[in-house]
Amino acid sequence: MSRALVIGTVLGLPLLIAAFVLGPAAFNLIFHRETPERFLVPSGYKGWARIDFRQKAAPPLPVEDGRNLLKLDDHASLRTSSDPPSLHGKDEFFYYAADHRTRLSNAGVCKGGMVWQVETMVDERNSTPFVRFFVGTEDEYRHAVDPNHNMPGCE
Repeated sequence: MSRALVIGTVLGLPLLIAAFVLGPAAFNLIFHRETPERFLVPSGYKGWARIDFRQKAAPPLPVEDGRNLLKLDDHASLRTSSDPPSLHGKDEFFYYAADHRTRLSNAGVCKGGMVWQVETMVDERNSTPFVRFFVGTEDEYRHAVDPNHNMPGCE
């Protein structure tokens, strides 16, 4: 066997394997654009919000300005036949009343946010996905998840 063939095999084979294993994930990160979501929460609502997905009798999500529109009812809930969102950080949250919207910050801990713990879960009763999140000040969120105040505060 020639030296060039041995070197090519030793270096090329791991690169080929890496391309097959990591290639699809890299392609998805670079080229696959998930549609960001726009969440509309009733003005003044504070507490847990929930969106149930893959509900057979419910309508699909409408699209507004290239974003899936999730308009929650007065109890901050929604049922849709659509699939759950990707929740990639580019989502928008608003309070809404009639034709007026006020942006809600999801800036994070100690940054004045109003949207907390956005997560996709699975309902064990029917194996369908849902998204839940908390709407309120950081103090209200902390009290909801830690009523005994064991979480460290902002400094």
